[in-house]
Amino acid sequence: MSTPLCQEESEHAPPESKDQERRRRNWIVFLYGITTILLFADQNLLAPNLTAIAKEFGFDDDERDKKLGGDIALAFFLLGAPASFVVGVLADKWNRSLLFAMTVGIGEGACLATFFSTTYQQ
Repeated sequence: MSTPLCQEESEHAPPESKDQERRRRNWIVFLYGITTILLFADQNLLAPNLTAIAKEFGFDDDERDKKLGGDIALAFFLLGAPASFVVGVLADKWNRSLLFAMTVGIGEGACLATFFSTTYQQ
């Protein structure tokens, strides 16, 4: 089904197609919301647990602040900034749904891999 080009076209659509379009939009918003929650969950879980994580890795307070508070944020920026430019360029050339799924898969795969780390260097 195609998306209406203008408000007038949407107003003249049969009622069942308006209902289908509403369901489709609700589904897209739901998927986007769940994806956003999952993508930012690691950052929201990390912040209140920095002291516990530092104790597990044997860090003192200064190491905790530098490694967990600074180095990790810097790594996210150094990887995320160039990646956003690449994804932006690819969004004009590739199927955006596929690109979105691949980007989320790569990001969440890396997040899942942290489950298996036993040392800070890993």
